[in-house]
Amino acid sequence: MEPHVNPVIKAQVSEYAKSGSIKSLKESEKFEVYSIFSILTGYRGESVEALDVHLKGDEFGVDGIALLIQGEVVKNREEVLEKIEHIKNPSIEFVFFQSKTSDKYDYGDASKFFDAIVDFFEGDLAAESTQVSELTEAKDAIYELAVSKRNPSISAFYIATGNYDEPKKIERLKQNFCQRISGMNIFHNNIEVSIVGAKELQKWYRAATTAVEAEIEFPKAVVMPEHKDVEEAYIGYISADQLVKLFTMPDEDGYPVGINKSVFFDNIRDYDPNSKINKEIKDSVLSDGGRDFVFRNNGITVVAKSIDRTGDKFRIEDYQIVNGCQTSNIIYEIVNGDQYKNLRSGHIVPDINIPFRLIGSKEDEFISSIIVGTNRQNPVKEEQFWALRPFMKNFEEYARSVDAEEIIYFERRENQYRGQQVERVRIIQPAVMMKALAACILFQPHRAARDYRGIISEYNGRLFQDEHDVRIYHAACYLHYRLEFLWRNQKVDSRSKTFRFYIICAVGLIVTGEKNVFSMRKNKIESVAKNIINIGKDEDGLRSIVEITTKIIEGKIGDMRDFSQEKVRDLIRSESFSLEFKDSVRSKIFKLFHKYRVE
Repeated sequence: MEPHVNPVIKAQVSEYAKSGSIKSLKESEKFEVYSIFSILTGYRGESVEALDVHLKGDEFGVDGIALLIQGEVVKNREEVLEKIEHIKNPSIEFVFFQSKTSDKYDYGDASKFFDAIVDFFEGDLAAESTQVSELTEAKDAIYELAVSKRNPSISAFYIATGNYDEPKKIERLKQNFCQRISGMNIFHNNIEVSIVGAKELQKWYRAATTAVEAEIEFPKAVVMPEHKDVEEAYIGYISADQLVKLFTMPDEDGYPVGINKSVFFDNIRDYDPNSKINKEIKDSVLSDGGRDFVFRNNGITVVAKSIDRTGDKFRIEDYQIVNGCQTSNIIYEIVNGDQYKNLRSGHIVPDINIPFRLIGSKEDEFISSIIVGTNRQNPVKEEQFWALRPFMKNFEEYARSVDAEEIIYFERRENQYRGQQVERVRIIQPAVMMKALAACILFQPHRAARDYRGIISEYNGRLFQDEHDVRIYHAACYLHYRLEFLWRNQKVDSRSKTFRFYIICAVGLIVTGEKNVFSMRKNKIESVAKNIINIGKDEDGLRSIVEITTKIIEGKIGDMRDFSQEKVRDLIRSESFSLEFKDSVRSKIFKLFHKYRVE
């Protein structure tokens, strides 16, 4: 990193690299990943792994490309197909990044960045790298299959470390770029192009790494009945301008701009402004000035880890809006609409009030019960509901209480560890846990990546049982973490990442001999878990398994140059390929790592 870079930025980059176990990247690359993280997580409120967005090569004019479907990163055509298979009319976003450690804003660099974005959509950037080629295929799949009802949105962030004073040449460049992009007629009307500097990066990084907080006025709060798991709770109603403070991010003047998606348990992207019921609600508010809204609406429920009350003012920290996604969107549209342009003067329509419950609790189990109770009607969140089962609580507590080297942070609720000083690479989401189990314990690597939802359904009564030993679940997650650590620090060839679930499966086969773990005696299960952990800790041994497994798979595929990445993924996701792979593991790997076998 350049010596004159802002010292606060330097410190934040160093902290981010440490928490993410990013050691092998060059300083300029660490800054690129840091800036992507700060913007996506701190500014946009997305729960996204920045390394999945960062481009690994020297691509022309661009350092990161995020293709987001319902807020989740997709990196290739197969992942697009997986996402849209379960979602009608998905929310789709393209986000581009170019980061420079210089404190200067260079016209030539900005021009290259804007040209690269245009080239991406015209197909001319695909040859820059395999990664961009796969993203191009994903983009094509999106436009072929997923944009029948609404166009994707697009955002572009050019980042440096100085103060941007809006020079006329670069501002004209921005305007010309927006016209070019708009003229393609393939995007939503709201095109965001931002020139970012040190001040914004610092603020957004802090927002991404600290617990969310807000201060609201709640003048008619009524204290709710006592409960053993509740420190304090209130019920009543609040005005629209106070509600908006809870789910928007303020600009430099304190005015609300943009929805902070991270505070919602409900998926904020599922809001459809054109749905009949939402139009009716909005129209009713506009027609009578909002006086009827408090009587017609079910209201908002907020759960906070900390509430500090001073009179009618409430400062709340580490909170989520667990119910009220639709209401919040409607209110946001109203107070930012043409009808109420006086928003910036602070005179939001005073007659719009919303029923409101504020619950202060640090008990995760109780918080989970509130989430389930207020969201059961929403089928989209089914995967999160199974993550709230009693077994998962036991697993979560165990996985973060083991020796420091073996710790895993199981994220039962999205953004659960936001604001906590934890090594982010050790955070495991429920979907990742299920995929690791499918490969390591159920020996189904061909289904792990795409059909894990089917596995959840198929094994619903046989996994996550109260009597199960949490250690075997922990071992599978730890192995996934250790492999990710090797890849992100370039300790094994990145091409092997395509085969990650076969590698995890190979370890499971080595240790168990393909026996049903859950039918073993307790001491045997303990030994299986311990040996999987030991393989994960043995960096040289794990690297050897990665290399041998990769050679086995590539040997079965043949000359990789004859196949596209999509074709390779199709091959390895077939049951016949999986069966052949297991035969090869038995014959070629078992003897090499026999010391880890549990007989």
